[in-house]
Formats: sequence, structure tokens, C-alpha cells
Amino acid sequence: MVEQVQAPVLATSEAGPTVTVAGFWRRLIAALVDALLLSPALLLSGWLAIRITGYRLPLGPELRLESTLELVLEGGGMIWGLTGMWLVVLLLYGFLFMATTGATPGLRLLRARVINLYGDTPEWWRVALRAVGFLLSLALLGLGLLWIGFDREKRGLHDWLAGTYVIRSGARAAPARAASDDRQAGEGHGLEA
Repeated sequence: MVEQVQAPVLATSEAGPTVTVAGFWRRLIAALVDALLLSPALLLSGWLAIRITGYRLPLGPELRLESTLELVLEGGGMIWGLTGMWLVVLLLYGFLFMATTGATPGLRLLRARVINLYGDTPEWWRVALRAVGFLLSLALLGLGLLWIGFDREKRGLHDWLAGTYVIRSGARAAPARAASDDRQAGEGHGLEA
């Protein structure tokens, strides 16, 4: 079923427009598309950093689960530096696309976009707050992101903190009720402002 969300309208007695929210799977696929688009730049930057510093990564038969875990747990400066650099690149990518167009290329490909509570492209400060919420979700072992699959409005921790929704941009407004675009057992929830 497809989830319809009544957009909140402040200081009026009219109900806002109804939008179709993007569910967990659509958002996950969009994130994977974005990761695929960014992977060449991230791999190149990692390769350059390794070449410049002379750091040696375990390869071939040396690359086993225990050696990878040891590398991460030892927290070598190179690994933490690369992780930090990659997080900055990911956050900048998301921030620039969300603040200017309201959608990353992955979201656009899947016909979804981010809106604020008023149905507009989110303001820069909401996008920044959303990025902080995303980091917090990661720090909580991804639970803030998994929550999207269980929330009736299909909003993660970062959406709740920033006051944003991810909606299907090609969907037409429909009357009152439906469920999320992710097929789920059970009844849909009609949401009111």
C-alpha cells in the first residue's frame, strides 16, 4: 500500500496537500545509487592517500576477516583519517544537492525528493540539521535509519530532527488514506496534521 501523509499547515484551518512519502526500500536504493556515483572519487582519494603515505593494506591471502577487524580496531591514523575524509565528502555531497535541488541524483533517479514541513525545498539550516541527525543515526549503529521502515510517516531520526519528509515527486496528490510505497502487511495509516 502507498502511505499518504497530510502535510501540516500552520495557523490555518485548512488541511494541507496530501503527498506520498518514499518508503525505506526506495530510499535505500537511492542511497546505493549515490554511493555508486561517489565510489570512484572515494576509491581514488583512498588510493592516493595510501600511495602518498606508503601505508600498506593487507591484500590477497593476508586479507581475512580477523586482519580487517584488527586494522579497524587498532584505529590506525590512516584508517580513521580516510573514514573522516569519506564522511566529509558524503556529507558535502548530500548537503549541496539537498540544499540546492532538494534531492541527490539517487533520489531524483527514483523520483523522490526532500521537502520541509511546508512542502518546499528544505532551507540550508534544515539540511545541515539533517546531516547532524544522519551522523547521530550512524552513531546509534544505524537505528535512526532503520526506523524509517517502522515509522508510519516513513521518517528517520534525521528527518524528525530537521522537520523534513522524503516524498515521491512524481506522485499525484490523492485523497486522505493510503500506505507507504513499500509493500507491507497490515492496514495503512491515514495521517493528519
